[in-house]
Amino acid sequence: MNKMFSSTLLILAVCALVALVGCEGEKGADGPAGPAGTAGVSGTAACGTCHDVSTDIVAKQIQYEQSTHAMGSAYLRGTSASCAPCHSSEGFTQKVAGLEVTGADNPTPPNCRTCHNIHTNYDATDYALATTAPVTLTGSMTVDATIDLGKGNLCANCHQTRLRTYGLEVGGADIGITSTHFGPHHGVQSNVLTGNSGYEFAGSMAYDDSPHAAMIEDGCVTCHMSAPGTTSGGHTFTPNDTACAECHSDFDGFDVNGAQTEIKELISTLAALLEAELLVHMDEEGAYHNLKIESTTNAKAGALFNFIMIQNEDGSNGVHNFKYTKALLTNSIEALQ
Repeated sequence: MNKMFSSTLLILAVCALVALVGCEGEKGADGPAGPAGTAGVSGTAACGTCHDVSTDIVAKQIQYEQSTHAMGSAYLRGTSASCAPCHSSEGFTQKVAGLEVTGADNPTPPNCRTCHNIHTNYDATDYALATTAPVTLTGSMTVDATIDLGKGNLCANCHQTRLRTYGLEVGGADIGITSTHFGPHHGVQSNVLTGNSGYEFAGSMAYDDSPHAAMIEDGCVTCHMSAPGTTSGGHTFTPNDTACAECHSDFDGFDVNGAQTEIKELISTLAALLEAELLVHMDEEGAYHNLKIESTTNAKAGALFNFIMIQNEDGSNGVHNFKYTKALLTNSIEALQ
């Protein structure tokens, strides 16, 4: 019995050894070599197209860090789908791509990837703007207007008003001012530059446009990104003297021919009239805010709309479009006197 058991163990051990040798095969044996693969592009060469030894990108980053886009906190509204298209990089990217815009859990402010096709082709084309297509100003008081500011169209996508009329129509019925956010939403620069979206009273002044929009090929970009430096021009987006001096040979500040002074005086006159109607008040820091009122005339509401558009939202005191700005303010003042 013991001999039989021992023999069985010996047979099993031999079979196991044969099996192991059979599975292992001949050591060191390789299959036939495959065909040579296509040589890839050098990763270093691709990156070096943009990330070379120059300081070009660093300079742009330093400039951008001084900009309101970089330092502002409005991007936090990018969690909302309705605000995200212009308040966050994620929402703007979705908007330009024609996708449904959703709020981002972790929104970021505008950055390189917002405006440029960064890391798309990994070559110089990544510097191209995300869009330069003409823009329809959805905030026009009467008929939506399509504008073309060249490279400035990128900016116009957001620097236009979302019209908040609360029932206000030119020549329409009287209304109540039900919100302290009455009037055009932030960023009306494209509307003012191209002479669109104000409450256009019939008055002593026609609604003409200054030549800036027609003469300046790339709109916002030409003036706000000229002569880059650490505090103005370039990616700071703050215009400097160089931008204006190209056309205004005797340029000595933005108050060309006293235009800004004239607009500021008209703003002050209109503010006093609106304050007398209890439609606006100035806070301790000198900022104007509109007040709620149960009912007011259409004309008073229209004048308030124009005041908010020029004083609170455009901010250029006539530089963007002196003629249109002056007409809006002058005719609003006449309507209240």
